[in-house]
Amino acid sequence: MPFLDAAATALQVTGPFQLLGHLSYALATLSFMLRDILLLRLVAVTASSANLSFAYFGHATPNWVTVGWQSLFILINLSWSARLIYERRRARFDPDEQELFDTVFSFFNPVEFRKLMRLARWERVGAQTILARCGEELDAVILLYNGEVTITMQDGRSRNLRDGAFIGEISYLRGGPATATVTTATPCRLLRFDKQALRALVERNPAMSNNLHTVFSMDLTKKLTDPQIFPKN
Repeated sequence: MPFLDAAATALQVTGPFQLLGHLSYALATLSFMLRDILLLRLVAVTASSANLSFAYFGHATPNWVTVGWQSLFILINLSWSARLIYERRRARFDPDEQELFDTVFSFFNPVEFRKLMRLARWERVGAQTILARCGEELDAVILLYNGEVTITMQDGRSRNLRDGAFIGEISYLRGGPATATVTTATPCRLLRFDKQALRALVERNPAMSNNLHTVFSMDLTKKLTDPQIFPKN
C-alpha cells in the first residue's frame, strides 16, 4: 500500500543523526504523557537537544531556523526546571505531613502538596461529635487522619470509616448538601479544608484539580470495595 510504503520510508534510519531526529520526536511525544511538570520539562529539554543536534549535523547545511527555536525552547525549559527544583528543595514537611504526602496525596508534587497544606486546619475532636448532617450544607472537605467515624445513610444503614478517609468529597464534587450524617465513634484527629478556598486554589492550579479528583476517586472506590471499610450488615 502506498501509505505503508511511505511510512516505512519515513522511518528508515540512514545514519546516527537521522536517529537523533526520530528520538527527538519520540521524546516530545513522551513528554505530552507525563503528569509531573518537572519531569515533563526535563524530557522536553532532552527532546529539543536531540532535535537541535539533528538540525545542525543531520543536513548538508545547518537548519538555522530549527536550531534557533530549539535553543530558545531549551533555555525556557531549563529556567523553569531550575525554579521547580529550587521550590521543591524548599518544601519541607513535618512527620504527619510527610505521611500524608507518601500515602493519600502521592499524586501531588511537593510544591502542590505544600500549597494544599496551607489551607488545612488541624483539629482534634471527641467521640460523638457530628461532622456532617445529611441534607445540610457542608462548608469543608474533611480528611480523617486518625480515629474512626460512623456514617449513617438516609435509609438508616450505617458504615464505619477509619484513617485516611475523606468526608464531604461528594458534596465538593457534585455540589449540594451532605448525603449522610457523619459522627465520630472515637476521639479523632482530622484536617479540614474550606471548600471555597479549595476550589479557588485548584482554579489557579489546573494540574492540582486533576490530582485532587484522582485522590477523591480512589477514596470513593476504596469505600465501595473494601469490606473492612464497608462491612456487610
